[in-house]
Amino acid sequence: MTTLQVVIWALGQLQMIALLAILIVRRHYQRLPIFTVFVTGTIASGTFLRLNYTWNGFMIYSVVLAALRFGLAFELTRGIFGAFPAAAATARRVMFAILMVTAVIAFLMTSRSATYTRVHAEAVPRLGATAIWILTAFAGLVLWYRLPLAPLPRAVLIGYAPYLLVYTVGLSLLFSAEAHPYRALIGYVNSLTFMLVVGHWMRVAWRTAPEPSAPQLPRLPAVVVSHQTS
Repeated sequence: MTTLQVVIWALGQLQMIALLAILIVRRHYQRLPIFTVFVTGTIASGTFLRLNYTWNGFMIYSVVLAALRFGLAFELTRGIFGAFPAAAATARRVMFAILMVTAVIAFLMTSRSATYTRVHAEAVPRLGATAIWILTAFAGLVLWYRLPLAPLPRAVLIGYAPYLLVYTVGLSLLFSAEAHPYRALIGYVNSLTFMLVVGHWMRVAWRTAPEPSAPQLPRLPAVVVSHQTS
């Protein structure tokens, strides 16, 4: 890694640590525990990649991130659609359909003679594309059913889907021979885009009041009624 890459990596890690601290201080972890795990896992996997900056290390890092993203998608399903049974059922069916289509396409398009490296080079971008489709579908369902969203889940949903598009396109270009001279630039664009998204999450998380894990019913004002007997 170049000096600039190390600096960007360090700034990104500090930013994620600051986001984790905000989630804990503002108690957002009660409402979004898997998102908190996602942030923690991103910090840990980024440290692992820094210490194991090899092809295999990058593949392990990418697979761990993919698993964290799917966990985040499941949490958004529960958090956004949990109070709306019809929308929740539709969201689960959409997620299952996207996962099945992705698995079938990956199976049909992978050659039996493909090398280990080639299989991972094809599978990892597809995992990223799957997360994009799931989050995009969730955004469409929110608009279709006109569901109310809390500020932080809205920021996660709206901010992460566009970033994943940048990430997947960039990852696909990394395996292209024509893009070899621009690999460093692709990495910088990906890192800076993610830092912008995390900065938005930090701002929303800090400015938003702590959210309870379950919606609370409003308290009725106490009414004192006097009974007179004759």
